[in-house]
Amino acid sequence: MHEHHHEHHHSSHHELSGKSERVIRIGMILTFVIFLVKIIGGYLTGSLALLSDGWHLGGDLVTLLLSWWGVRQAVKPATKRQSFGMYRAEIVTAFMANLILVGVGGYILVEAVEAYLHPVAVSSGWIFWLTAAGLVVYTILTYMLSKEKDNLNAKSAWLHFLGDALSSVAILIGAVVIWLTGWYAVDAILGGLVGVVIVIGAAKMAWEAARILLQFAPEHIHPEEVERSLIALDEVESVTDLHLWSMTPTQHYMSVHLAVTVTTIGEGERIIRLVQQKMYEQYGIHHVTVQLETSSCSTCFHTAVDMESHCKECPSLTNACLISLDGMRANKVMGS
Repeated sequence: MHEHHHEHHHSSHHELSGKSERVIRIGMILTFVIFLVKIIGGYLTGSLALLSDGWHLGGDLVTLLLSWWGVRQAVKPATKRQSFGMYRAEIVTAFMANLILVGVGGYILVEAVEAYLHPVAVSSGWIFWLTAAGLVVYTILTYMLSKEKDNLNAKSAWLHFLGDALSSVAILIGAVVIWLTGWYAVDAILGGLVGVVIVIGAAKMAWEAARILLQFAPEHIHPEEVERSLIALDEVESVTDLHLWSMTPTQHYMSVHLAVTVTTIGEGERIIRLVQQKMYEQYGIHHVTVQLETSSCSTCFHTAVDMESHCKECPSLTNACLISLDGMRANKVMGS
C-alpha cells in the first residue's frame, strides 16, 4: 500500500515567483539606465572607476536576465511530461547566475590590484555625484528584494544589488578621500574589499543551488532524526528506502517504505495520514510518499510473504536478496 501526499503550496509559490519576477524586471530596467549613465560618464570624465563599475553592471544585466528567465519558467504550470513543473529552472539559472557573479567578483579583484599598482588621476566630483545617484537606486532595489529570500533567483539579484550598493559606497568614500588627500590608491583598496564580499556571497549561493540540483537532503532536515521519529510510531517496525530532497528552497519531498503491523487498508491509511502530518509539522515537508509493507526487504520490493517463493535466502541473515532465476524461467515457460 502506498500513497503520495501533496500538501500543495503551488499557488503561493507562483505568487512569490510572480512578485520576484516583477521586482527583478524593474531592477533590470533601472540597472540598464545606470549602466548607460556610468559608461558615458566614465568616458567623459576619464574615470576608470566609473568605467569598471559600468562594465560590472553589464555583467549584472546578463545574470539578472538569467534570473528573470528562471523565475518566469518557474511559474509555468505542470504538464503530464513535466509533472514537477519548471521549478528547477529557477535553481539552474540561480546556479549559473552565481557562477557568473563569482567571475565578476574575481574581475573586480584583478582590476583592483591593477588600479592599486597603477593609480590614475580622476575627477572626484563627477565620480561622487554619478555614484550617489546609483547608490539611491541600489538601496531601494536591495530593500525590495530582501523580502524575497525564499526564491534563489531573487536572492541572487539581491546579492547583485547589494554588491552594487557596496561598490558605490566604496567609490563614494574613495572619491571623498581622493578629493581631500589626492590618494588615488584608496579606490582600488575599497573596490577589492567589495570584490571579496561578492565572491564569498555568490559562491555560497551557488553551493546552495548545487545542493538542490544534486538532490541533497535539505540542510535543516537530518535523515537520522526523521528515521528515529518514524520508528517511534507504535505500528512501525522498520524504516527503509528513506529519501529526502528539495525541488526549491521551500518545497521539500520525502519518500519512504515502512514495515508496519497493521493488516487492514483503513489502518494503513491512518498510518499514512499520521506520517504525513508528522513530517509536515516537524520538518515542513509538504510532499510525502509512503509505501506500507508487512515486512521489509532492504534489497528488493518483496514482503515477507513473497520471500519464500521469490528469494533463496532471507536478507536479514545474508544482507542480500537473491532472485530465483530458475523460478522466473519456469514461470516464463509456463506463461508461454
